[in-house]
Amino acid sequence: MNDYVVIGSGIGGSSSALFLNKKYKITLFEKEPYLGGCSSTFKRGKYFYNTGATTFAGYEEGKFMYDFFTSYDIDFKKKLLDSSLTVLYKDKKIRRLRDFDAFIQEINNGFYHPKNIEFYNLIIQINKKFFEINDYYYSNKNIFSKLKSLYSFRTLLTTFYPFVFEKADKFLKKYFGDISGEYMNYIDNQVLIVAQTKTSEVNFLTCALALGYQFVNNYYIYGGMGSIFESIEEKLEDVRKSQFIEKIEKKDDSFIVHSNNSSIQTKNVVLNSSLFESASLFEDKKILDYINSYKKLDLGISAFMVYMKIDTNQKLDHHYQIILDKELKNTISNSLFVSVGATDDEKMKGSITISTHTLNQYWYENTKEKKQELMDIIKNIVCEHLNIKEEEIIKCFAATSLTFKRYINRTSLGGIAVKHNNYVFKLPSNDTPIKGLYNVGDTTFAAQGWPGVMMGVRNLQRLICDI
Repeated sequence: MNDYVVIGSGIGGSSSALFLNKKYKITLFEKEPYLGGCSSTFKRGKYFYNTGATTFAGYEEGKFMYDFFTSYDIDFKKKLLDSSLTVLYKDKKIRRLRDFDAFIQEINNGFYHPKNIEFYNLIIQINKKFFEINDYYYSNKNIFSKLKSLYSFRTLLTTFYPFVFEKADKFLKKYFGDISGEYMNYIDNQVLIVAQTKTSEVNFLTCALALGYQFVNNYYIYGGMGSIFESIEEKLEDVRKSQFIEKIEKKDDSFIVHSNNSSIQTKNVVLNSSLFESASLFEDKKILDYINSYKKLDLGISAFMVYMKIDTNQKLDHHYQIILDKELKNTISNSLFVSVGATDDEKMKGSITISTHTLNQYWYENTKEKKQELMDIIKNIVCEHLNIKEEEIIKCFAATSLTFKRYINRTSLGGIAVKHNNYVFKLPSNDTPIKGLYNVGDTTFAAQGWPGVMMGVRNLQRLICDI
């Protein structure tokens, strides 16, 4: 019998398997022939593309993600970026530079305000203090555990009390006084990248953390994001790829996990699948009641992706955000996030991943026609803004939420929107009231992206290993 079975090899699943493998007998299941989930790198035809997540931020000494990977000798080729993002907005070009003085010059050129220096200094200080605090954990096992874990957040709450209970848009208008609509739109779209929603729906602490990611180390990953998972896989003893989990039976003191070609009994299960869509794996009423109690947090938000392969001699930045005047048809966003493979990356050179926010419900009818229409619109916008010529495009194709359902078995992407009323005690924890059942990933504590999901991995490590 296994000690643990981990289902899904995204950021949370692969990292959890890594720390569990050190002490326990574990098996990691993955539906696809490669690890990574939303953060994987896939091959289509002769070329490679990053599936979705393309940013790798917060990897620096003294922070959990760096210390975690270093302790397990996880290595991958990377390049520290001076700029995390180049924002293109009308006639403006703003590079979100890591160097503070250089960034202030950029932001003042785009949106001058006498309080810009003071404001972005505040952003840096909030981020610095936030990541220094490390005395909290979150458990949902029972009411006593929940109360105890909420008490552990006292340092965070007392430190950031003024920012936790005030909505970001109100704080910004009060702070700047005469902030322009265009500047607010710029900030809104920066927050959207990290929090999956805009300033009208997040508290200012979330806004500050979202705006602060540019000032931490951001890296370009050579060979695609999948190279991180290839390094992790080398450290694991039992990885079963190309195996789709069909159902999980709950027994008295164990679970039986059934894949499409094997079954395995285990004392514990760690789900890295989307919490909202994992109900289909179970028949146990207690488990279903627990999962369905969080259904209200699933807003059906997903991503529409366009993948391109180009052959060009021009030098492009690694990450762009293109902000538009209005939302694109069949999306809920007025911006595009564009990631470009480095010219010195043999595997990913000329590979482009483009994403924007959409809703699942848009893609249940006339999918083929709407997909083609939106892909053409996005391709034209990106080519115009990045000066890519039609003859330089080798391949171009797109993915909807239904595409992601087919490949990584989830339609909702990006995790739970970090809204101001989604306080910690309302979120799913990494443990559950069901003995032996755990969750990790972007639909549980703490948030999405590498830094957010890795905070959940740290929390799970504390809950299981008491460290």
